[in-house]
Amino acid sequence: MKPVKVVHQNGSVHLKEQKKKQIQKAVLAIVLSLVVIGAAFFTVYAVSRGIAESSAADKNVQLDSDNTIDATLARGDICTLTLPEGVDVNDVTFSTSDAKIVRVDAAGRVDGLAEGSATVTAKAGDFSASCRFTVEQARGAKRTSEITTAYLANLDTLYANIKKSRDNLYRITVNRRTNTVTIYTYDESGDYNVPVRAMVCSCGQGGSNITPVGEYRVASKREWATLYGDAAHEYLFGQYVTEFNGEYLFHSVPYESQEKYALEIDEYNKLGASVSQGCVRLSASDSYWIYKNCSLNTPVRVIDADGSADPLGTPPAVRQNIYNGWDPTDPDEENPFQGKRPRILNIEDVTLKKGSAFDPMEGVAAKDICGNIITDRVLVQGKVLTDKPGTYYLTYSITDDFHLTRSATRTVVVK
Repeated sequence: MKPVKVVHQNGSVHLKEQKKKQIQKAVLAIVLSLVVIGAAFFTVYAVSRGIAESSAADKNVQLDSDNTIDATLARGDICTLTLPEGVDVNDVTFSTSDAKIVRVDAAGRVDGLAEGSATVTAKAGDFSASCRFTVEQARGAKRTSEITTAYLANLDTLYANIKKSRDNLYRITVNRRTNTVTIYTYDESGDYNVPVRAMVCSCGQGGSNITPVGEYRVASKREWATLYGDAAHEYLFGQYVTEFNGEYLFHSVPYESQEKYALEIDEYNKLGASVSQGCVRLSASDSYWIYKNCSLNTPVRVIDADGSADPLGTPPAVRQNIYNGWDPTDPDEENPFQGKRPRILNIEDVTLKKGSAFDPMEGVAAKDICGNIITDRVLVQGKVLTDKPGTYYLTYSITDDFHLTRSATRTVVVK
């Protein structure tokens, strides 16, 4: 029996059933754990016998010469000791009772290195103050393996709804003017007005290739679908395809063949612009999310509005500068981008002469996993007092548009 070919009009992207040329490797099933990436919190407590209470939530501990401060850090946390008024940090010597648990540098920066307890002491002439640090296991949720620029929100409501039922969880809204897809879940009244995910997309370019405004429902899904091609290709292929209005689909950026290394990179780099033939293009990760999470009959609303209709905003569209043929967000375990993180370059340890100039960002560069330069996003924790001999630690950290992070610490010695 010959494959059934379904042809639609109006120049939109089209589907047809075709035999697989080869057995496709099963795509690794990823259950989305919508997790908000947050900074680790510090727990600070007061103890008996007049010991003062401190708060390291702002990564800052105020020392008190009359009381010993107690503070709790998570392993890997950084905080700075703040001195009482009138005490000059250049005159203070900092020491730790156990450098394997917490270390302190010449500027009063404290690093939680290992679980346990240690006391950091600050002394200058008649001044002396101490802080007893308890270092606990690192806290905070870990990010899933999903690579996406999507914005997440209202996860408490979503989790509560998932506990009740996994059916009818979502409503999809496509804003064709802003090229934004927003996913909603329902509130206590059953109304779908709680936004939980926003994704950048590419809607129709206009004219006969426009994404029609209206109310629709998810009608079918397939892993791959054949799309009408362009001047160079008779047919192209879409991955993670969800039909919502006959010929109109959610799908990945087109591929030249049903091979995951055959992505049309130039088209991927147009995400966020109105360039499709009417369908809604997304990154592979985002089209996969709809494909896996939005059941049949999920309502789909296409609107034409300004950005005020997008409660979470429009996520960035990352440009792909590493031409290996893969969508960097594809959840396939063989994707060469899987496990990659942004890079911070040129932060080697350095030794300075007392009084010399030092710019902590001189020569430093950073790139995301697609090769884009993102040096302006580098954050530096710690400081170097070039007039005070000693050892200093600077931590450089960065978060790219995929919410992937990297950090590294350099040692600066002033002699």
